[in-house]
Amino acid sequence: MNPYILIMAVLSLVIGLALYIWLVRSNASYFYATNVVSWLLMAMFPVLLIFSFFPNSSFAGTIKGVSMGGAIGAFIFIWWYGTKAANQAVEVDRRIEKIRTDLSSELEAREEELGKLRELLEKDQKRPPSVLRETKTYEYGLKENPMRRIALITGDIRKVKVADIWVNSENTNMQMSRFYERSVSAIIRYLGAKKDNVGNVVEDVIANELAEAMGNNLIVQPATVLVTGAGELERTHNVKKIFHVASVHGEVGVGYRPVHNIEYCITNALKKADSEELKDLGLKSILFPLMGAGAAKGNLKEIAEKLIHAAISYMETTEDSTIENVYFLTWTDVELDTCKTILEESGKLKALKS
Repeated sequence: MNPYILIMAVLSLVIGLALYIWLVRSNASYFYATNVVSWLLMAMFPVLLIFSFFPNSSFAGTIKGVSMGGAIGAFIFIWWYGTKAANQAVEVDRRIEKIRTDLSSELEAREEELGKLRELLEKDQKRPPSVLRETKTYEYGLKENPMRRIALITGDIRKVKVADIWVNSENTNMQMSRFYERSVSAIIRYLGAKKDNVGNVVEDVIANELAEAMGNNLIVQPATVLVTGAGELERTHNVKKIFHVASVHGEVGVGYRPVHNIEYCITNALKKADSEELKDLGLKSILFPLMGAGAAKGNLKEIAEKLIHAAISYMETTEDSTIENVYFLTWTDVELDTCKTILEESGKLKALKS
């Protein structure tokens, strides 16, 4: 037994194992090349061990036309083969690294593009809304029952003359806005009042009826619906009833906020239209503002989704309802675009005309 060869065998095994363990733990970049080298070192162990115990064993081979034998021949052959394999592995590593670099660069470029798109989207969402001056109707029929429709009406409510019922988005105190405030409540109050020949209010018809309906109560529960006559609106706009819906509540020093579960405002108003007390009036259409998204400053998309989906659900499930058309008033281009998207993505409606 040759002790030197035995030492070389053990060293090759130890170095090969150590290199392999380091390779696995460190997650080295050139994994394939280092892996080949480590296993070749370990592979030399049995070769040298055999030659150590059996020195008369022979190994012969030809490399590049040069013949050699014995332990030295085996070592040189393994070294040559390992170098060749390692070079091939290095090339593989380089190609993989190039692919990784290219992918990383492409991902960074795509992320930059997405960042720019997000900025543009945010700017678009924050753009000042443009008031729609033209009164236009966008109708969507239920796929299961096209005679029942959800529609959007653009522009000023003062130009709308197609709904039997106007819904007034009111606070839980049922206190209508003053005549000259910028709200649907103020417009309904003024248009429904009796006026002299120069437009001054002489009888606050709707507000008085609402106060009478409240009685001694100072507040009502969220989504409560109180019904009054339409006052002068019946003559001028063909409105038969005003539904006052408690859709916002006020807080001192804060202002008004949408009530929770604001979708109940839609459901309760439609139920009221189908109630026994009103069934003989022939009420077939109702106009809703986007309750809670105006002065109460609720999130437009979230509120519009709740309101519209509640209307669709009621129209789908209440077969004996007298209501055939549910209108939503959209005052700005942002409101219109938001509501159109919700209607078109619902999957339950079909656009009829625009």
